[in-house]
Amino acid sequence: MERRLNLALLIMLDLKRHLFQGILGLAILGSALTTIVVTDDTRSVTAELNKVQSKSDDLEVEWRHLVLEQNALAEHSRVSDIARVKLAMTRPKPLEEKMVSLP
Repeated sequence: MERRLNLALLIMLDLKRHLFQGILGLAILGSALTTIVVTDDTRSVTAELNKVQSKSDDLEVEWRHLVLEQNALAEHSRVSDIARVKLAMTRPKPLEEKMVSLP
């Protein structure tokens, strides 16, 4: 029992004697753990940023395709072709034209 007390006393004296080194060791350990946490957070945020940028690129490509489609649908010759082929519309002959005057 006495030996156990002496050992505990020796450990306490040794810790007291090297207090500065112990504090430095704890500071280094804390710094290392903080670095690990910050690195993990940075990787997570970077992965999320890459996903958002990819989605943004996909939406931009889709928007450009929709603009091209809108321009193609609004083109006059295309409208004329659809009117002639699908709706069987024709241009009236000069004799079939009627003038309406507004009051």
